[in-house]
Amino acid sequence: MGYSPAWNATFAKPLLNQCIAIIQRDQQSAIDIVNSSLAPIAEFHKGPGAHLAFPWLMVALGQTQFNVQSPWTRDERIRIALALDVGQFDQEMAQDNAADYAHVLDMVITSADSGNTTGVSSWEMALPIVHETVPSGTTTPPEAGSVKTVWIDSHEFALVPRPEIEVPILSVTLQLIFELQET
Repeated sequence: MGYSPAWNATFAKPLLNQCIAIIQRDQQSAIDIVNSSLAPIAEFHKGPGAHLAFPWLMVALGQTQFNVQSPWTRDERIRIALALDVGQFDQEMAQDNAADYAHVLDMVITSADSGNTTGVSSWEMALPIVHETVPSGTTTPPEAGSVKTVWIDSHEFALVPRPEIEVPILSVTLQLIFELQET
């Protein structure tokens, strides 16, 4: 008897690319509303690395929890962190800019489907993306109907020392929670 998977679930991985694609798509509109002097995020990463330009965004997987009361589907609660480092020559402006970028990211994530007339959620739709881990230039999202809710759990601000930078930079991390039901 050959191997047969019990689930078709894709879990958290596709959501990383969906986050990046949605931010790339919608950030300029949110920046125009929040603070038009902010630079768009151009550095998108899935892990730590050299900071070549600010703002610098890392999208990272967190915990995936499963509902044990759901034996026929994979009911999941997935955490993803959006960690944005904000560099600023004028340290007095860094805190304000970090708060504004948190507002921009929050707005983009919570408004991902506003104005969407396709009937398919942006979280479940193939989107254009510019990222080295997606050479096709298009996301492969979770199955339609699987993403039940998306919300922001917190905004966390911190001063972070970076070895390559003389002064600490401000970092803002948004903790996202996704609820999925996959088969």
